[in-house]
Amino acid sequence: MILALAYTYSQDNRRRKVNFFIIQLEAKWLPWAMLLATMVLAGPSATMYQGTGILAAHLYDFLTRLYPNFGGGRNYIRTPMFITRRFGGADQRTQHKGFGTAYTPQTQQAARPASGFSSAFSSPWSSRGQGRRLGGD
Repeated sequence: MILALAYTYSQDNRRRKVNFFIIQLEAKWLPWAMLLATMVLAGPSATMYQGTGILAAHLYDFLTRLYPNFGGGRNYIRTPMFITRRFGGADQRTQHKGFGTAYTPQTQQAARPASGFSSAFSSPWSSRGQGRRLGGD
């Protein structure tokens, strides 16, 4: 399981520098360094067991991201909606650009006339009036 998470992280952050014990290397080599350490410390049977984590992570990455985006296929493994709602998922209003982060504004709600009545369920700005624009006639 740990190698599956390390492989997924390394695919998303290929050029990032990471430290593995006392060695600094690019993140794309992290799962393979962990697999080599398993081979040295625990032997070939544990290496085969942990290698299945890399295989599972690669298959998941291929079926959910690579094949649907670049191969023109469909996503065969969908994340359940309760997990997407709980952990956020990708925000469709945010775009990361080279110069910074761009946010798409939310849709405007229809303006409600101010009623002068305030309750615990209404906005604190609902009874403030129309307001005046500064710097003009």
